[in-house]
Amino acid sequence: MDTRLFGIQQCDQVRAARRWLDTRGLSYAFIDFKKQAPTEELLQEWLKHLPFDSLLNKRGRTWRMLAEDQRRQIIDQPSALELMLSQPLVIKRPVLVTHDDQLAVGFSDSLYASLFPPSN
Repeated sequence: MDTRLFGIQQCDQVRAARRWLDTRGLSYAFIDFKKQAPTEELLQEWLKHLPFDSLLNKRGRTWRMLAEDQRRQIIDQPSALELMLSQPLVIKRPVLVTHDDQLAVGFSDSLYASLFPPSN
């Protein structure tokens, strides 16, 4: 499977990840959450490898815009999954799925360098 990068175009971290991949000539498909929301099956697959709180962005605007009582209801994977399906912008970005099915959330130069070691 090809490398896929999920996020939104306006996100600074997504732009940094795309720039990092582009600079190194790495091919990837970009999937914009605003145009193509993740499916339940995709989120379930990610949640097999990550705890729900690693995937849920509690620092973003979408989370802050939720009513306080709604935020308090997100206590476990099923409740987080339901929220992510109804409001995909609450998912931490970017989410990278490499060609060999490694999964990474967020961006840092060192993280991406570890996922794409230079070839000799």
